[in-house]
Amino acid sequence: MGTKKKNNIVKGIIYVLLVILSIIFMLPIIWLFANSLKSHEQIFAFPPVFFSGTLHWENFKEAFTFNSLPFGRFLLNSTFITVISMFASVLSSALIAFGFSRIRWRGRDVIFYIVVITMIIPQEILITPQFMLYNKLGLLDTYIPLVLPWFFGRPFYIFIMRQAMMGIPRELDESAKIDGCSTLQLFWKIIIPQSKASLIAAAIYAMQDQWNSYLEPMVFINSLEKLPVSVGLSYFSSMYSTQWQLVSAAAIIVALPLLVLFVFCQKYFIQGVVVSGVKG
Repeated sequence: MGTKKKNNIVKGIIYVLLVILSIIFMLPIIWLFANSLKSHEQIFAFPPVFFSGTLHWENFKEAFTFNSLPFGRFLLNSTFITVISMFASVLSSALIAFGFSRIRWRGRDVIFYIVVITMIIPQEILITPQFMLYNKLGLLDTYIPLVLPWFFGRPFYIFIMRQAMMGIPRELDESAKIDGCSTLQLFWKIIIPQSKASLIAAAIYAMQDQWNSYLEPMVFINSLEKLPVSVGLSYFSSMYSTQWQLVSAAAIIVALPLLVLFVFCQKYFIQGVVVSGVKG
């Protein structure tokens, strides 16, 4: 058997394994989507089936009006919070990463390591002092506690951007300064375009993190009409019963934006993660 034929067989086996693993990982999403198209009785039918004869597309419409819950408002709230947080975190993290990668100053690497170490601190430890602080400032039941921390950078985003920026040749800095570029112009006109992949990767991470955030809005927000959709989903469960077909439909609606985002931006996401591992 020739080497080329062996390589083709190996590739074929790898592709088959990847397809099988993909199906396994997609199975929960497929099952969730199937439940969103069933009636309440069909969900608990035994033996279970993926898709029944009648598809109940009206479940998606009913999800918006279940128990008079403002589900559409939940989606708008999450969109508002996520968009602001995404732009704030990407810009602030890029500025901080620029300082850690392109500007030389005493203690730079030590402080960077401290910033990276803060990633291991669980958010549950910080939530109590944050609650006390925002309570004293009268900021509870507003969106400020949810978006304000994102204006000061996020350790993981700073890390991937810093690693990407350190892979940019320093000759570009020298050439830009010779041409009369200030430090801010160097950041905006030279470094940012060269770090596009890591910026998009950080933006995807930011959208996912804030869109799925549950603990902070649950603690800081009290008004029903101000809740994001991550917390609003819990209101689909009542004291006596849970309409699982509506929960599934609502969950599909909530997950759809992130799925679409990842499908269209996965190239930049993968490039950003790969480039962040390159250090110049």
